[in-house]
Amino acid sequence: MGKTADLTAVQKAIIDTLKQEGGRITREDLMNYTAVSNDYALKFTLGNYTFYVPDAPFGGPVLALMLNILEGYNLTNRSVSTIEMKTLTYHRMIEAFRLANAQKSELGDPHYENIAEIVKNMISVGFADNMRSTIKDDTTKQDRYDVKSVCDGHGTTHLSVIAEDGSAVAVTSSINNYFGSGVMSPSTGIIFNDQMCDFSDPKSVINGANKNNLIKPGKRPLSSKSPTIIVDKQSNQVKMVVGGAGGTNITTSTAQVILNYLFFDYNLHKAVEEPRVQVPINVTNVEEVFDEEVAKRLRLKNHTIDNKTEETSIQVVVRQKNEICAASDYRNYGYPAGY
Repeated sequence: MGKTADLTAVQKAIIDTLKQEGGRITREDLMNYTAVSNDYALKFTLGNYTFYVPDAPFGGPVLALMLNILEGYNLTNRSVSTIEMKTLTYHRMIEAFRLANAQKSELGDPHYENIAEIVKNMISVGFADNMRSTIKDDTTKQDRYDVKSVCDGHGTTHLSVIAEDGSAVAVTSSINNYFGSGVMSPSTGIIFNDQMCDFSDPKSVINGANKNNLIKPGKRPLSSKSPTIIVDKQSNQVKMVVGGAGGTNITTSTAQVILNYLFFDYNLHKAVEEPRVQVPINVTNVEEVFDEEVAKRLRLKNHTIDNKTEETSIQVVVRQKNEICAASDYRNYGYPAGY
């Protein structure tokens, strides 16, 4: 009885606080809420590795499509060994990111929208092959992709773990913005999130894009969160655990660190610290320390280049032979820990 009474008190505190701030939440909303638990992660294979990523409405299908498109280019350390090769490789990466983000606009909460076929396509090799065939090596199509950008999130955190027994955890949590909605229950100390701004505005639904991410009661909005566990197919051991925090760039940042480490053969710290590119609508953002010559040559391929600070923070743990190594993104003053 004490537990029920406490729960009722917490419910009342939540409802009272949110109503004072203009919210509409009811006791029935809280009573009817059930956490969604997926028994299996999305699974896809890339070279010697098996990837486990979250299903929609999270970033797993988008990450899978990005990497499957790029696998067709047989990326190796040679792909970034010269200015010419690095420019071509980054051009292809940018185009793959844009294509995958365009498909993201078709996603939504699978418990409310019929998107099973869309997700199936996004993790399939054949679909990625078709996407890759539309990429031209001499020019960008950046002006053809108009994907709604959800609000930037700064209240996100990520943790990557490989345990002593070989098990692994990748977890990303978020209240969306700094201090979430900016509303805290004075009696419970709960800071309420701001996830509602991740839903699509009905005005942004053009030709069907974003229609599966419209607000419905109980529905989860789209998210870029991409906690990822990568297993070596030969040893069947966890090779890499990676993910990030920092809004809409989480998926592309995670993809770049994976590419840097597993395909370009960068050491772990370089894989995380290497300057990144991002793909908002109709522009390509690069960090100020990005290779100026590569940026110049990307402009010759019709990319509109803008310098912008990268706010996504990647946390990664890898198995290197018999050692467990970790790196935390200097961009957010993170640090690895061992026990």
